[in-house]
Amino acid sequence: MTLIAQIAASFGALLLGAWLFTNTVEWISYRFKLPSGFTGSFIAAVATALPETLVPIVAIIAGYREGVAVGAILGAPLMLSTVAMGIGGLSVLAAYLMGRRRRPVIKTSHFSLDARHFLVAYSLVLAVSLTDFKPAHFAVAAVLFLLYLVYVRRLLRTGDVVEQPSIELEMAHPVLAGLLAAVFLVGSVALLVAGAHGFADAVERLAERLGADPFTVSCLLAPIATELPEKLNSVIWYLKGRDDLALGNVTGAMVFQATFPVAVGLLFTSWRLGSRELATVTVPLAAMVLLYLYSRRNGLDWKVMSAVAVLYPVPFVLT
Repeated sequence: MTLIAQIAASFGALLLGAWLFTNTVEWISYRFKLPSGFTGSFIAAVATALPETLVPIVAIIAGYREGVAVGAILGAPLMLSTVAMGIGGLSVLAAYLMGRRRRPVIKTSHFSLDARHFLVAYSLVLAVSLTDFKPAHFAVAAVLFLLYLVYVRRLLRTGDVVEQPSIELEMAHPVLAGLLAAVFLVGSVALLVAGAHGFADAVERLAERLGADPFTVSCLLAPIATELPEKLNSVIWYLKGRDDLALGNVTGAMVFQATFPVAVGLLFTSWRLGSRELATVTVPLAAMVLLYLYSRRNGLDWKVMSAVAVLYPVPFVLT
């Protein structure tokens, strides 16, 4: 299969998987009265974060150079805090221009919760990355695991539940509806993983032809492919006006990526970061500080979300 055909087929699988996943998650959350914050920032975020989470784990197990694993770990928060936010902002603007919104602003009740946990976690990551003292790496890894558990517990306490889903699976027998939802959920995740894997493989092959170094490929190109599920799911939810799910799908993934994969990296790699890698940690922190402070004064709108996208190439331009 040619690279163009592989990319097209993979993108088609991602689109279909994202559409099926968003509708199934909406129905499950509505059926079981789950908080929208928990649904968007945990269920949707972790499920669609599986492809990029597997990249560094596989790289470590398979014995690839550490640059591949570290690049994949640090590339995900960089991509989510900049490009994914920018795509979300443009999606909100598009929904406004299409007449689906009265104003191009984002209505979400738990952005502050996600932002605070990400800032705490990634500040710890930045601090511990300044030392080669391995016991400190182990200690911070344990703290990151605990921090994520605390975060999930707080998500369960968020208020609003998911509204009426777009697609109904109600049947005469609720068990049949539940089984059908489970099939849809597994099938959609399989499509997302397969699509992301195919896209990532095509990107890797292209990068090899260009002769790029492992860290650059992993940090820049691989996340572009593996983060597509979050972006597509969020675009669909933004267009439907379900901002808690849309934004939570990205910010929840950021909290996850800043804790679990980083903890794995701290435990199983040397985690010796140079100036470029440290800049890759600093940019997501700066982007989230900007969004958090702006949201506290003005709320989130499409302009500030789109603006942070320009920070994406900074670590590779300045280092």
